[in-house]
Amino acid sequence: MMRSLNEVTALVLKAGLGAGLPVGQAEDLARTASHLVTQNGDLRVILDAISEPNAPIDVAWGGDKLAVKAGNAAMTAPIVKDGFATGVTKARLAQTSHAPLVLAMLAAAGLDARADGPLITRTGNIPAKPGNGPVEIADEVWDALQVFAARTYVKASDASRAAGAGAGLTDND
Repeated sequence: MMRSLNEVTALVLKAGLGAGLPVGQAEDLARTASHLVTQNGDLRVILDAISEPNAPIDVAWGGDKLAVKAGNAAMTAPIVKDGFATGVTKARLAQTSHAPLVLAMLAAAGLDARADGPLITRTGNIPAKPGNGPVEIADEVWDALQVFAARTYVKASDASRAAGAGAGLTDND
């Protein structure tokens, strides 16, 4: 189905929060999702990251290198992005499967890189390519993201309804 970039960004942000990610990482995923879909990328990379279980992150820094020893993709990608933005030129990922998200997040930040297995090497900068919508999003991906986003919604109660929550039940202004 066709979606606006605002819809994509908002849903991925809510889905990230619903998956238990910290606000900053959810925001990074949302920006990456918006960039990814305007470059004909697939949101499954984002969905896979959100679906991955939370795990403690273990990173070693040294000079212009960074090594991710453990962690999920949603936490790893922002760390690599921030490292590359501060002068890191090489990163070794704990899992090769995280490379597509890392590369997408780097591209969204204007950083060009390439992957060779678990090794990510910065190759320079890329000009910003502002995208525009609408964009096509697979229904199954959209629906799966909505399941995560729904975890952020507050359940209705009689007290909240009496206080004016909901549409058209009472008018308390």
